[in-house]
Amino acid sequence: MIEKIKKILWKIEGMDFIDNPADSKGEFHLKYETLLVGSLTYDGKKWTFKYSEDYKESNLQAIIDFPKLNKEYESNQLWPFFASRIPALNQPFQFKKIEKAKIDKNDSVALLKLFGNKTITNPFKLLPV
Repeated sequence: MIEKIKKILWKIEGMDFIDNPADSKGEFHLKYETLLVGSLTYDGKKWTFKYSEDYKESNLQAIIDFPKLNKEYESNQLWPFFASRIPALNQPFQFKKIEKAKIDKNDSVALLKLFGNKTITNPFKLLPV
């Protein structure tokens, strides 16, 4: 029941990211200016986010979705903090970009690689490794 509620609350219009292809894997570095904030990985089954040691020592605030600096976070779904970097796929211009890149519209790893670097909602950069 809780998982169903999460899926409803975490769903961003036009995006589900429930059906990542089986071979979909990826690693990203989240950066604030030149400082490595942390690492986001997808192993084909679950997402993991953890802060870097440099960020833990920096005196900067934790990200609201990840309040504990020493915790390794795991989820079957991409967190809204990262999912918000992917535009709604029902926009024709964005859909053309996806087709041109020849990626699966359900592959959140590939979509993050295509769209995830910058966002207007926060100052962080998400870079594929």
